[in-house]
Amino acid sequence: MGFRRGIRNLTIQQQEAIVNGRAQGRALFELGKQFNTSESGISKFLKRWVDQGGVPKVPKSRRPRSTSRLFDRNVLRLSCVNPRLTAVDIARELCDPPNPKPSIRTIRRRLQVAGLNGRRPVKKPIISTKNRKARVEWTKAHRDWIKKE
Repeated sequence: MGFRRGIRNLTIQQQEAIVNGRAQGRALFELGKQFNTSESGISKFLKRWVDQGGVPKVPKSRRPRSTSRLFDRNVLRLSCVNPRLTAVDIARELCDPPNPKPSIRTIRRRLQVAGLNGRRPVKKPIISTKNRKARVEWTKAHRDWIKKE
């Protein structure tokens, strides 16, 4: 049996086609085959359709974001320009007194969503000019080495 997709992935036109098909007397398994969904999924969808009065999806209310897209973009820009800045430093640079200041946790969350998780940068020794030249010379001298098996 092939992969069956859920009822949530159907478009509004397909959902209306399911309702119309059931009104015409088509069986649940026929509708399920046509839309590649289980009979129980079709049944639950039709029940929800009746309960909600024919509304396919009810938009959910949620709390509005405390930051704008522009602010989020500036947070990411500052972090990319100077990766050593902490969320506290970014908040200090971006927030001036007239604007409402988002919490440090909010700024940290915006960075995490972008894939910039908090890490301590590795301290690397500086390679001197003399050592750099020696490395280049070594690689040029051993360019034709082959792997021995």
